[in-house]
Formats: sequence, structure tokens, C-alpha cells
Amino acid sequence: MHLIFNTQSSNEHYDGDCDYAIIELTPALAKEIRSRVALARKASQQDNELYELYFWGSTAEFYGQDVLDTCQEAVAAAARGRGRSRATRDWLAGFEQREYAVVPDGVDFSAHAPQRTELDQMILRVGPSSHRLEYAIAWTTSPKHSDVYVTTSELPIAVMEELLAEIVPQPAT
Repeated sequence: MHLIFNTQSSNEHYDGDCDYAIIELTPALAKEIRSRVALARKASQQDNELYELYFWGSTAEFYGQDVLDTCQEAVAAAARGRGRSRATRDWLAGFEQREYAVVPDGVDFSAHAPQRTELDQMILRVGPSSHRLEYAIAWTTSPKHSDVYVTTSELPIAVMEELLAEIVPQPAT
């Protein structure tokens, strides 16, 4: 399953055409994230000021505007008749509200070249929610040869688990 994320740039006038990020959510990536959440839980017990952990790695690929257009076209192609316009609007509205979405079936990434980036990192954010800690992941990068940072919107770990349950059963805890 692929997810598309909205991004924000540290420079409001330049993002190196890293408008969106695509992540392939696989069981292996989920296992790695779970391991990092366990590490964050342990660290949070020792220091309650922990907010973020950064991990080097390029699990995200960053693309220009055209990849979002392709997602919308795939939604429209999957819908039938008059429902195409509504399906596209609904998918886009959900994406804009959450700032991430499941990439529709039928999107061919080979038609799009990811941007050249460096300093790729996964961010694990720790934040309080009610009486317990909540965890979320995001990714950050710098377009090649720039001093700009582009960061994705967050994906709550609980949502990641729900999405992953759609493709593989969750491990017993």
C-alpha cells in the first residue's frame, strides 16, 4: 500500500518540486516503526521532555504536483459514470483534510521521477494526548543542493496500524 503526504517547506517560496511524498507502507517498514516507537517509549520514561527522534533513511520519495494529478485521475478512472467527479472531489477533500491519503489503485509511479534529495530522515514525534503518549511519524528531506527542508504531514501510529491491518493481520500484543 502506498500513501501520499502533503509537504511543507522551510522556505515559503521554494520546495524543490517536493510538493508531495510517497511512502510504501509495508510490513517491514511497520516493523521498523514499531521498534522505533518502543525505543521512544523507553526514552520517554527516562526523559519526559522527549519530543522527536530522527532516523536517517530514504523511505520517502518526493514528487512534484503531477503525482497528485495522477492520483486524482486514478480515482476518476475507478469510478463509473457521473460518480467520477464526486469520487475525485471526495478523495481530494479527504486528502486535504488529513494531509495524507492512500494512493488509489492504478497509479503508475514509473511515469514520474522522484526529485533528487539528500539528508532524508524519518521523524518519530512523541506528544501527550489525554493521559498517555501518542506517536506519529513524518519524513523530512532537502532538495539536492539546497538549504531548504521539506517535511511531510504526520501519520499517527494508530492510523498506520489501521491501514496496515487492511493488508496484513496485526501481530498479537
